[in-house]
Amino acid sequence: MRQLILFLSKYRDTLLLIVLLALSFFRHSHKNPVSEHWINKVGFTAVAGIQSTLNSWKSYWNLGAVNEELARENAALRASLGSNSLPDFQINTEYQFIPAKVVEYSYTKRNNYMLLNVGKADGIQAGMGVISAFGWVGSVIETSEHHSSVVPIIHSKGNIGARISNKGLGELHWQGTDHRVVTLSDIQREHQPTPGDTVFSFTRSSVGPPVIAGFVSRASQNAEDLTWIADVDLSNDFANMSWVYVCRLKELESLNSLNQSSE
Repeated sequence: MRQLILFLSKYRDTLLLIVLLALSFFRHSHKNPVSEHWINKVGFTAVAGIQSTLNSWKSYWNLGAVNEELARENAALRASLGSNSLPDFQINTEYQFIPAKVVEYSYTKRNNYMLLNVGKADGIQAGMGVISAFGWVGSVIETSEHHSSVVPIIHSKGNIGARISNKGLGELHWQGTDHRVVTLSDIQREHQPTPGDTVFSFTRSSVGPPVIAGFVSRASQNAEDLTWIADVDLSNDFANMSWVYVCRLKELESLNSLNQSSE
């Protein structure tokens, strides 16, 4: 179908000339004024329709490039803003946000996955955090030259550290059922979560900066140690993923060198 559209687009002037010649011969054979008016009207409508359709299809095939350019611009804006959407307890502007298209993903399995169209050639490494415009997504687990595999938070091994501002640390983990909800556990007894509290990711700096992960919907206290357990509504819609950003610490190479020197 695409080849047909490209063919029509390439030779549209020639095809248009043929159509107009055919209409001219047809019009010449009908000297009746009423017929002539009707033929002119039909011919104009047909030509206008063809041109409009071809232009629409050309715009449609260019949408991918347009979307990619917009994603790159958004990534640049996010990097320049830096502190936007970051909690007060840790503001870090030392990241490059690499835009990536989600090629394939799942959200109904026990161990869900996500595949991105960026890899080693784009500077992606295993362990880097992945976020979207709405918050935390997961972390890169494996890379090839041009693709990356991501373990999202809705995975049995997608656990991350988390924090509610001014209410201490905890851990976010998925129960394996509803892709919209995760559990926040191990919140100390003196820091009771309340519905509406914003939950932020809390990981190593080499993974990514703290970003929104979700919002507390309800909380209960563990009878054994009196710590708090909360249900958290995820900020991302994992049933509808398109573009994400991979977090690259700008000083990652220096950090790796220091770690190797200390070993």
